[in-house]
Order: sequence, then structure tokens, then C-alpha cells
Amino acid sequence: MNNKNVIVFPLVSYSNAKKDKAIIYQENRNKSGIYRWNNLITGKSYIGSSKSLSKRFTNYYSLNFIKKKVETESSIIYNSILKYGYNNFSLDILEYCESNLLLKREQYYLDILKPEYNILKIAGSNLGFKLTEETKLKISISKIGLKHDIPFSINLSKAKRGKKHNKPRITNNTTPRVMTVESRLKLSKNARGVCVKIFDKNNNFINQFPNLKTAAEYLGVDSSTLGNIYKTGISYDDYIYKFEAKDLRVWVYDSNNKLINIMDNITKTSLFYKIPPTTMYRYIKSGKLFNNKYYFYVK
Repeated sequence: MNNKNVIVFPLVSYSNAKKDKAIIYQENRNKSGIYRWNNLITGKSYIGSSKSLSKRFTNYYSLNFIKKKVETESSIIYNSILKYGYNNFSLDILEYCESNLLLKREQYYLDILKPEYNILKIAGSNLGFKLTEETKLKISISKIGLKHDIPFSINLSKAKRGKKHNKPRITNNTTPRVMTVESRLKLSKNARGVCVKIFDKNNNFINQFPNLKTAAEYLGVDSSTLGNIYKTGISYDDYIYKFEAKDLRVWVYDSNNKLINIMDNITKTSLFYKIPPTTMYRYIKSGKLFNNKYYFYVK
């Protein structure tokens, strides 16, 4: 429930989100901060943050964007905007702040105001979203290190561009690249993946990510920035980062639960046992005996 005993005076308040649309764009251009949507009928609210408020509000004011989102995610605020309309919402700017402070300040307001429309209770977390089965499969495959084959990648490209896909462009330089031992080691290390855990300066847990890339996107920084923190252990902001190498090995047991093999990853296991990667993942997830011969497990 919304904490009715706590009163927060917004820095800026727009009483009618529909009528004030133009001024909302104008006054929040090139600004980062914390915002709150208020349903004038139900009294419920939603709190969010963005390093580019005007761009974020552009999404909110796009019905096509909202409709696409509600098809794949369980978003109460988007559904409510569609149901009640912009004229039944007010919009508050709770505060403007630097982008590196957004999550910390958003979490502050989430904790004290407890807005009803926020499915996520941790600022920036994905916990609580309901995804389609197709989206879940894509995320699962990416987490376990599988790669799409070329035809599937081309199909995705077609769908995105809406045009016929030509053959991949081949450069004039046909000389094969020779990879150094050092480069191979780096690629091997990256292939295993690094789990990133983010804490505030008081060591309170904020969020966790499956790799450096997703953590960097969450923070709005370049992956190389987190890579430097990973290498040096020196943080550039008010967060504490903990990195853990993911174990992508696959343990193979026979029908009597006797360990018979340990493979480096699912891709190698799939090739070795001649099982399609998607089938492999399904049996790992279910824990069922494959073909009356093997059990596959990952940590």
C-alpha cells in the first residue's frame, strides 16, 4: 500500500498529463531525475527514474509503445494509462539529480512511498516482470551461453528490418586472422561469463546481473567501464561491485546417477552427445532422464 503517512512535496507537478504534455517535454529536456505518475481516480501511483526524462516520457506518450509493452510484460502503470487515459493522470518530478545517483534516489522514494503500481520493489530490477514464453526462451538461451545459428540470426534480422536479407557482406581482406594465446584466454574467460552484483556504500544489495554487458546497460555506462572496475577493483561511483565467474559446466550422469562426464558448456555437451541445444536445455531444466541414458545438470 501507498504510505499515506509520508508527504513528499514534488519539485514540479503537472496536474493534467494530457493537457501539460508539451510543457512536460519542454521543461524536462536534457534532464535526469525521479518522476511519479498519479492516478487521479484511484489515487495509486508509480515511481520511476531516467537519465533522459524527455525520452522516457516520449515512450509513455506513445500508445503503440505501451501496447507492445503490455503484450510482453506485466506492467500495471502501462495498463492503467491505457484504461484511464492521460487526462486522469498527473505527473510529478520528485527531484532532478545526476545520472549516477538515479537508482539510489529512486530506491529512497520506493521505500518511503511504496507506490502501488510498481511491481518492482528494487530500483532498476527486472524481478516481477512476466515475459512471454518466447522471450523467456531467448533469455534462457543467452544466459547459458548458447548462440543462434546463422539462419535464425538472419530471420531475426529480417523481422527487424522488414525487408529481404541479402547475403552477408564479405570484405576484400580474405586473410585469416591469427589469434594470440592471450586473446584466446580472454575469449575463454568472457565465454564463461561474469555475474555482477551491485551494492550501495552501506553494502545493501541493489541488483544482480548475468554479465558485464547487462550491468553496464542498467547503469547507463559503457561495458569497458565495468571491465576496468572488474580488473582494477576501483569503483568510479557510489556503488560496490562484486564479480563472480559463472560456472557453465555440464555434469553428465548415467541412468544410475553415476557421474560419467563433465563438459565445459552446453554447446560442447550438445555436440558431443549429438543432442540439439534447445533439447539439451529442456532436459537440464526439467531434470528428466534423456533417452533412458543420461541426466544433465548445471550449477
